[in-house]
Amino acid sequence: MQLKEKTILLVFAIAAIVNLASTLLEGASMLNYATKPLLLLPLLVAWQSVTAFKTQFDRLIAGAFLFSWFGDLLLMMVSSAWGQDVPFFILGLGCFLIAHLFFIAAFWHWMGKRLGMIQQKPWLLVPFLLFWGILMYILWPGLGELRIPVTAYSLVIIVMTASAHNLWNLLATPAKNYLSIGTILFVLSDSLIAVNKFASSFVGASFAIMLTYIVAQCLIYLGAKGMRE
Repeated sequence: MQLKEKTILLVFAIAAIVNLASTLLEGASMLNYATKPLLLLPLLVAWQSVTAFKTQFDRLIAGAFLFSWFGDLLLMMVSSAWGQDVPFFILGLGCFLIAHLFFIAAFWHWMGKRLGMIQQKPWLLVPFLLFWGILMYILWPGLGELRIPVTAYSLVIIVMTASAHNLWNLLATPAKNYLSIGTILFVLSDSLIAVNKFASSFVGASFAIMLTYIVAQCLIYLGAKGMRE
């Protein structure tokens, strides 16, 4: 790992620790606002320092990190003074939807004409679809007018993690482990957001959501980096 990359990732790590701490402290909203923009931006800059965006795969992963950053900023504004007038949640959801589409495109682009594990064994899709079905069953009564966008978004995140796991037989260790755990945690983070918002709010939701999200993005970064080696 190059010195520049290490330095940038250190910024990410510090911002992540402070941001997680802010979710546990009362009256620390300003600390949360200050650190959240410093989560995905360092990952994007570190990715640029490693790849220089030379290949289509590099650019697709960069697009995923960029729109994740946009999503962070917009969701951060939900509780702001403008949150009553601007649909920041829907806009943030849209940005993360685009981010997941970038990840899906990157995984399929990297695979090319090779056959992945799930393509060879389609029954492996069952656990992913089962999780999606259970999640939608839990969320459905509370979705109201958001049933269509949330259903579409949840299906896309399942396709994203399934696309990552499709590469299992083509990737070396530890890249495939990073990608597997990272994408699963991303789905878990998004699912926790949905459950907390539409089904039943729970204590420690903010911490759990951000912890799984931060670790997910970090592992996907490491997995994508391993895919280039």
